[in-house]
Amino acid sequence: MRMIGIGLMGFLLAGVALLLSNLNILEQGKAYVRTLASGPHMVFEHRLPARSDDADRAIILRTNPDQPVILSGLPAYQRVAFTFPVDARPTSGYLQIDATFQVLDGVEGVLRISIHNTRRGEMLLRSGEAGRSLQIPLSPTDFVGNRLVVSFSLQGTGPKARCGPQDGVETVVEIETTSAVHVTLDRPLQSPRDRVHIWGNVVRVAWPHWLQRDEQLRRLVLATQAVHRGLNAEFVPNTPESALSTDALRKVLATTPAPPPAKFDGAVAQAGANAGVRRFHRQAIWRMRYDMEAGTLVLPNRLELDMQFGRLLGHQNWALTVSLNSRLVFQAHIPGAQTEYEAVIALPAHMQAKANTLEVVATTTAPRSGICDEGPELVAEVLPTSRLVAGTTHLSEPLAQVHAVLRDVGPVNVALGGALSSLEARLALDMLRDVVPNAAALKPAGQKAHVTLLAPGQSATAMPAGTPVFVVSHDGVTGELAVVETTADLAPPPTGLTLWVTPTPIALPEAKG
Repeated sequence: MRMIGIGLMGFLLAGVALLLSNLNILEQGKAYVRTLASGPHMVFEHRLPARSDDADRAIILRTNPDQPVILSGLPAYQRVAFTFPVDARPTSGYLQIDATFQVLDGVEGVLRISIHNTRRGEMLLRSGEAGRSLQIPLSPTDFVGNRLVVSFSLQGTGPKARCGPQDGVETVVEIETTSAVHVTLDRPLQSPRDRVHIWGNVVRVAWPHWLQRDEQLRRLVLATQAVHRGLNAEFVPNTPESALSTDALRKVLATTPAPPPAKFDGAVAQAGANAGVRRFHRQAIWRMRYDMEAGTLVLPNRLELDMQFGRLLGHQNWALTVSLNSRLVFQAHIPGAQTEYEAVIALPAHMQAKANTLEVVATTTAPRSGICDEGPELVAEVLPTSRLVAGTTHLSEPLAQVHAVLRDVGPVNVALGGALSSLEARLALDMLRDVVPNAAALKPAGQKAHVTLLAPGQSATAMPAGTPVFVVSHDGVTGELAVVETTADLAPPPTGLTLWVTPTPIALPEAKG
């Protein structure tokens, strides 16, 4: 009888376990506890194929993983992207979002998460400060392309009137760097370019302490070429097994095409955020950003601005201002009955830099009857015919002459005066990226060098006296590069990491590649 009782008890326990499994009570209990701890969230589910326990898996970091993603105020918007492996393809997976919330009392809002512009998840905002996580299953169609674009939208209202004198940021949400895409792959992840993709398009360069100077130079040159092709790079000193060797770096470059030559077409409102009509109260701002590479692109000398305005009631006028890099370059008053406006606005060369921002601001002159008087809805548009027109002046900055020298020498040979630490290698990479033009070929120096990297206390003794040289150093305070044109015998000894650029290649017996 005792054995029969034990057998019946075993059958009963097995039946209870099967019932709990079918009803998913344990998972529901865990979800309830998570809701109590971190607040409710909504996920739009997708049916996924079953995953085997021995399948190959990978964690994909977002592009530019070290760049902070912060949404502040209501509303607020951000976007990130994840690059899928190419050789080992994802078959299933999920998006893990880790976020830190700081919300004032009285805020009613939601963090909305979209994938390829389709809403896929939401988290309600709760007052206080808390870290919360959300998993969004991915559908097979999400893996069709090579990138997963994730958009964040912070929507809601706060307790304070938006037009009141106490306007402020009532909500701050930071998308943590641990947010990632977890995928199951159809085969083991082995190729170097797939590893770069899951690292967030970051080339992790193995930089152990025992690495010889010649090998350091090879890897530094390859990392610079990778950055010129749109990737990021970092140097890993302690765990070289989780980074790329010299051969792996070459394979990455072989599968990463060079970007097309930079081209300046001048359009400012044909596409993107500036295209189309704007509806607003009181004021609208159009921001137009353009970058220039020293010596390669001609600076614009004017903005041909074409705009269309909605009619204003009464005796109101439009006030239009244009600023370039926070400096006023144009202002005008436009009658409220006028609907079309054209202007040619001069853009002085001395106000322009490598990265530039133009701001066109349209406001009305109507008086306000109170602090919360927003007035009627207004409309205005920067027309697609508006454009920046190139002049004849190239960007004038200290590096322009250095770029011009290196652009005409053919392959740029780089020499290394001594071994570098991983931190010094990171700084050397940043300097080479800015000093060597993107289109120039780059290789380790053999017998002659155009660019020599010198650490503090080193000197290029092999250079004959009177050799023309550009000494490029890094300002640790401003973060900018300083350029001094001198000769080898008159150049001061480097106090920090320094680049010596010689228009004519100099024989350097110690510079081997």
